[in-house]
Amino acid sequence: MSNIKSYVRKHKHLDAQIDHLEKHNHYNRTLISDLKKTKLRLKDKLRTTAREKLRSEKEAIASDTREALALG
Repeated sequence: MSNIKSYVRKHKHLDAQIDHLEKHNHYNRTLISDLKKTKLRLKDKLRTTAREKLRSEKEAIASDTREALALG
C-alpha cells in the first residue's frame, strides 16, 4: 500500500511541476515533455501495482474458500 501512496504523491508532484512550467516556462517544451513521459510511466506503475495487489487479495480469498470447503 505504501508504494501506491508514494506513486500517487509523486504523480501529483509531477502534475504540479508540469502545470507550473506550462504557465511560466513555456519555451522549455523538452523538459515539459520529459516530465509528462515520466508522469505516464509512474501512472502505469501505479495501475500495475494496484492490479497486482487486487490479484493477490483475490487469490488469498480463493485459497481461504478452498480450504474452508475442504474442511467442511
